[in-house]
Amino acid sequence: MATKLRRHYKRVLHKSLKKLLSAQQILYTPHKSEIAMIKDAYAQVKKEHPILPEFDKINHEFELELIEQEAFLLRQIKRKIGQKFEPVLDLFESILNPDTNSFSDMYECRCLTNGEKKILLDVYRHLMEQYRLIMETDVIGDDKLDAETIRKIYDLWQQEKKQIAPLMKKIRECWQKHFEPKEILEYLG
Repeated sequence: MATKLRRHYKRVLHKSLKKLLSAQQILYTPHKSEIAMIKDAYAQVKKEHPILPEFDKINHEFELELIEQEAFLLRQIKRKIGQKFEPVLDLFESILNPDTNSFSDMYECRCLTNGEKKILLDVYRHLMEQYRLIMETDVIGDDKLDAETIRKIYDLWQQEKKQIAPLMKKIRECWQKHFEPKEILEYLG
């Protein structure tokens, strides 16, 4: 019961934060000078750590230009990556371990075949390992390790998003299917 409650409150908090962040992003649009500042700071860090991906590529994936300050840039980049992972991890967790009190969890977990759930579990495992690596390297606070972590996660993301997109599409499309209310109510108890 406590786990379900924590999950419920986590989901409510996540939704509230998501609304707040999206409202904040609407209100905050970086100026060209701020974007240039981050881009210049990234170029400087890339000189020290050539392993880092090109700015335009990593910015396209993880929206680095929304970083507001250049201090501790590598740590901030890891946090942006973590922000990208969180909703994917939350969705996949709710499908792998649905909350029986959540209509959307129960509805969506039916949409995937066992084979698709195995793929989803593999992707979840890979992303969660990298998410935990972000946390671990934040504690360590070593720029070289941060740069290596960013590169590793960027490369992994390039592979995993090819599997994530079709799964997300199938989950979204399951809402287009019409199920009889009686069938849904019987399934949910």
